[in-house]
Amino acid sequence: MTEITVNGMTCTSCATHVKDALEKIPGVNAAVVSYPESRAQVMADTAVSHNQLLAAIAALGYQGSIRVGDFKDEPKIRDALEGAGLHIAIIGSGGAAMAAALKAVEQGATVTLIERGTIGGTCVNIGCVPSKIMIRAAHIAHLRRESPFDGGIAATVPAIDRSKLLAQQQARVDELRHAKYEGILDGNPAITVLHGEARFKDDQSLVVRLNEGFGEQWNQKPT
Repeated sequence: MTEITVNGMTCTSCATHVKDALEKIPGVNAAVVSYPESRAQVMADTAVSHNQLLAAIAALGYQGSIRVGDFKDEPKIRDALEGAGLHIAIIGSGGAAMAAALKAVEQGATVTLIERGTIGGTCVNIGCVPSKIMIRAAHIAHLRRESPFDGGIAATVPAIDRSKLLAQQQARVDELRHAKYEGILDGNPAITVLHGEARFKDDQSLVVRLNEGFGEQWNQKPT
């Protein structure tokens, strides 16, 4: 993972623009951008250069610089890898889980990610993404009914088909889930996804009850 200090952002929308620009770079798997922290965290293939990342940020009018020397977790991971190899179990599949999984794999670990429900977490499935799609649809409906140009463009009452709107919303959610979560997980041979519910047997073992009803699978000594 590459961390970048981003100067010049003035609001959360700026962070969204930076995130979108970074994720358009071929080879970038995911980007997390924080306006309050003036920071971007980028998970990308090794072929992606720092110059590419900084150029994408500069094109938006912001100043980026690679952060060096503050990755406190990396020595711990490297130390563990000097032994028999590190196997990390991650429960859940939201944004934090994805970032943790990709970071661990980048450092040489293998990962088992366990999700009892739909891959992707709250934001893409039932939170930010679907709600913003409907807010946008409502805005378009409002503009068709009333706009600043009613003097020259005849307003009309829109015909609302809620079932089609919901289908369109869900299709977009499915598309984003695959692009930002499922596709990345499926394409990484170091990450295994189990669909089921996990619980700790003890401080070094997990029990996973698979959704398919095949009983319990034991993952011995995950970290």
